[in-house]
Amino acid sequence: MEVLCQWIQENLEAQHPIVTAAITHFNMARIHPFDDGNGRGARLLMNLILMKRGYPPAIIKREKRRQYLETLRQADKGNLKGFVELIAYSLLHTQQVILADCKV
Repeated sequence: MEVLCQWIQENLEAQHPIVTAAITHFNMARIHPFDDGNGRGARLLMNLILMKRGYPPAIIKREKRRQYLETLRQADKGNLKGFVELIAYSLLHTQQVILADCKV
């Protein structure tokens, strides 16, 4: 976990926040540091990174669960592109919902 925290500090300003947040999420889920709640913890950490950089949280909808799990499996094989894209899509969708709710 210490290595992950160090990586976050090194990359928080060095790359796009969505990339940092998604890779952090993947790595926390991959190392599986807790007996329970690793997915929730990974999503929480991802969203803390996004919010620290001025973004809203990326809410991964229940309908995207299969895609979420599949892109995590692909990331385990070295292909992070699909997972980063899913996080970006989820963030965009969250922003659209927020904007729609703000309309008077």
